[in-house]
Amino acid sequence: MYFRLLGPVEVVAEPVALGGRERLVLAMLLINADRVTPSDRLIDTVWSRPPRSARQQLHNLIARLRRKLDAAGDLIVTRPLGYQLALAAHGLDLHSFRLSVLRGREQLQSEQYDDARGELGTALSLWRGDALADLSGDWAAATRESLHRERVAAGEALAQAQLATHDHAGVLETVQILLATDPLHEGLHDLRLRALSRSGRRTEALSAYQDLRRRLVDEFGVEPGPDLQETHCSLLRDLDPPLASPRHVPRQLPRPIALAGRDELLGRLTAVLRTPEPRPGTVLLVGAGGIGKTSLAVVLADRVQDEYPDGTLYAELDGTSREPRDPDEIIDRFLRALGATAPATHAGRAERLALYRSAIANRRVLVVLDDALDERQVRDLLPPSPRSAAIVTSRHRLAGLDDVLRRNVPTLSTEVAVELLQAGRDVTDPAPELAQSAVQLCGHLPLALMVVAARLASGVVDLAEVVEHLSEEHIRLDELAIGDGDVRASIALSYDGHLSAPAQRLLRRVAAVSVTTWPAWFAGVVLDDDVLVGSRALDELVDVHLVEPCGRDAAGQLRFTVHPLVAAFAGERAAREDDASAVAGCRRTAAMAWLGLASQADDAFGHGLRPVIGPDGATIPAGLPPPRVSVAAEQPAAWFDAEIDSIRDLVHALSRAGELDLAAALALRSDGYLVVRGETHVRAGLLRRVVDCSDLVLRWGVLRSLFHTAAEAGRFSELADLAQAQLDVARKLDAGAMEQNALVQLGCALRELGRFEEATARFEDASSGALARDDTMMAALARGHLGVLLARTGHPVRGAALVAENLQAERLRGPSRRLSIWLVTYADCLALTGDAAAAERALDEAEQLATSLVDRNVLLDVAQTRAAIALRADDIDRAERILDDSSAYGESTAPESEPTDGELRLRADLLLARGRAAEAAPLLERAVDRHRREGVRFELAHELARLTAVHAARGEQDRAGRQHAELVVLLRELGIGLDDLQLPPVVARIGGYDLLEISSE
Repeated sequence: MYFRLLGPVEVVAEPVALGGRERLVLAMLLINADRVTPSDRLIDTVWSRPPRSARQQLHNLIARLRRKLDAAGDLIVTRPLGYQLALAAHGLDLHSFRLSVLRGREQLQSEQYDDARGELGTALSLWRGDALADLSGDWAAATRESLHRERVAAGEALAQAQLATHDHAGVLETVQILLATDPLHEGLHDLRLRALSRSGRRTEALSAYQDLRRRLVDEFGVEPGPDLQETHCSLLRDLDPPLASPRHVPRQLPRPIALAGRDELLGRLTAVLRTPEPRPGTVLLVGAGGIGKTSLAVVLADRVQDEYPDGTLYAELDGTSREPRDPDEIIDRFLRALGATAPATHAGRAERLALYRSAIANRRVLVVLDDALDERQVRDLLPPSPRSAAIVTSRHRLAGLDDVLRRNVPTLSTEVAVELLQAGRDVTDPAPELAQSAVQLCGHLPLALMVVAARLASGVVDLAEVVEHLSEEHIRLDELAIGDGDVRASIALSYDGHLSAPAQRLLRRVAAVSVTTWPAWFAGVVLDDDVLVGSRALDELVDVHLVEPCGRDAAGQLRFTVHPLVAAFAGERAAREDDASAVAGCRRTAAMAWLGLASQADDAFGHGLRPVIGPDGATIPAGLPPPRVSVAAEQPAAWFDAEIDSIRDLVHALSRAGELDLAAALALRSDGYLVVRGETHVRAGLLRRVVDCSDLVLRWGVLRSLFHTAAEAGRFSELADLAQAQLDVARKLDAGAMEQNALVQLGCALRELGRFEEATARFEDASSGALARDDTMMAALARGHLGVLLARTGHPVRGAALVAENLQAERLRGPSRRLSIWLVTYADCLALTGDAAAAERALDEAEQLATSLVDRNVLLDVAQTRAAIALRADDIDRAERILDDSSAYGESTAPESEPTDGELRLRADLLLARGRAAEAAPLLERAVDRHRREGVRFELAHELARLTAVHAARGEQDRAGRQHAELVVLLRELGIGLDDLQLPPVVARIGGYDLLEISSE
């Protein structure tokens, strides 16, 4: 199939009837053949005011084109952002035209004039009138004008070949056709004068020059360009004008500097700008101030400017200043650089632009425009010829520019940034930790790193001093200024230059709230709940790269972030431009919004933690969720996944500001999520920050959660004090339910410490107090924990019955994490009674619940309990397989993560069962050290019994005896016997030694 655009849009094959919109879409896809044409661009071009159904209508248009052109569907391919027409074996007259022009130019340059005439004549013969002749609209008109310029340039090249072969009549015919559509094209007039002179019509040539000059002077107030004047002078001297007039070749680039860390990006862009004609058009480098756009543009232009023999034009547009450059001023400067006479000052924009386009149309030039403000400032300066290219830098996205290769310039990698810090210094191995800290504090920003490198090179400060000063947030930007390198001033250009007041206020409030990332709704909340104003302000900040988009988070929300140095700048401006009460109010408003959403997510999460309820029903504040934001309630787990880092930032900011009650509410509303995700380290860190909150109900909740974090981390020595503090708060509040809950936790702490009688008394106190209030659920909880104590100390049947009673009460609440935990506990008790089948059924149910909640901790407990059951049944292989498979559940984000007590014990039992007692010993000694340190005497008895067996198995009677003696004393203190430990068979008798016999010695 062959397509034609150089005239009416046609498909040369079987006749194909296309509607107007179908022809327009096909033309756009053909113009951009083998590249993706964005759907948004197609929609904006087809409809001046796109309807809501535009995307669906476009889909239908594409479907109709596929049916009419290519039933197989290989021609037009759907891509993520649009559609791609894959020419493959198909043909296109525009491609044929450009290929012939390329060959013709190469032949013309190598002086193969006859061949050049053939190729260029073939190229021009493909034209059937104006390109896209049957299409209307802005896109068609602009594209038609661009293609017309290619046609004129090809015609000029043909005329040059004809002149070189003395075909003067051919030159005059070719030029006359083209001048009819472009009457002021000086290159064509120059060729006409040469052809007239060489054919003996010098007088006619002189007259033609005077006619053109009068028109230029009368209509535009300018003289002909230097090339025409040179030809005219030759005619006046009755000399044969040279075959080609010498042209001015400007090379205006500033001196390039050495770049670090840009090799890959430079390589890709260099390849793009060196591609054969047609050139790629415009490369746009966008990014924040100080990111190194200008340096990158200059180095890139320097690398490729040899590909543009007619010159390199460079202009600083000062888009970030208060007085950006007028494009007309730049046009005048470029005209002078090209050797053309600049127009008179009273000349209009259209006249000036026509002269510039004429002067540059037939040249192969590279235009570099630095620091552009907007599309208007850039558009008219871009070279019109497909033989030329442009490099533009801007802090703005310039989304209105079409056919642009847009690249965001990133910050530097840590490795490259560290190298940059050493620039100019006579050092070979700086302290890596200090260098990395400096890079982090500079936010990997090239300008900041260059300032620090210059300060270090001066020898006035060393790296340790620089890091110390940069760590002080209130003076950080003071340290990042030297000479004309000033990070604060660079950011201020964007902030003060062209931002609206709401955008400036939003940036200051981002700094006040101190969150690393935030969703789109945040802008509206902190700008007085005005969603529209917030959205526009956010767009402004993104456009100038003071705020950067992070993509969509786990909940599907668009997220944004701010560079740390921009945040420091915004914090300075907030301190200068906002009073303290406004900053505090903004922080509270944002916190209440996050708290509102966290409350919705917490209620919907299903973790099963008992709610914090004080006297008279007082609960954790619910906050004020932003309107029309429903994601937290609809996707609670995904919402917490996306927002937990922001919540942590906000809790830290609130605690620093003394807003401990609000911080505590936010921490407690996130507590259930952190429990389920196994984020014990993060959870404990948040809770410790807010434990001194003034609201007693909140403090009770914080203490309760801290108790659980300490238990999960194995810090059993802290449990009793935390539970007692919780009990004291409850009694101050005179809240019975809170007091009984604290008594249960105190009983658990005493149970872990081996103080069984005291623990039993606390459980019974809690149970009787709850029954007096007719709180059967709390009573069941207390009796359930008493059951755990009984089951573990030699009374599994009685214990299992009490745990079953509490399990039944938990079932009344519905599926939850608490239910899964108690199912595991019940399975453990059943296993001790010998009912392994019932224990496995309970574990199956627990695993199903924990899987639905993605609860790593409970899944790990399920696996370890299954392994213990298998060990009791002497199924060693199954126990080992289960324990190995459970390692994925034990992954933790805590930096001090280590195996749990249960895992250490199981691993030791497996090694004993395999006859590898020597390998089991260090695991048990590790557990013994931990339990001695924490005062967990009951668990210590278990490990001492195992160590006794290990030493006995290895024939180390003396060590076995010492361990046994310590075990006997400990069991007496606990008030239990060796049988009450209910050790697995592999421990009770291994290696021919009977642990009971050792006990009797």
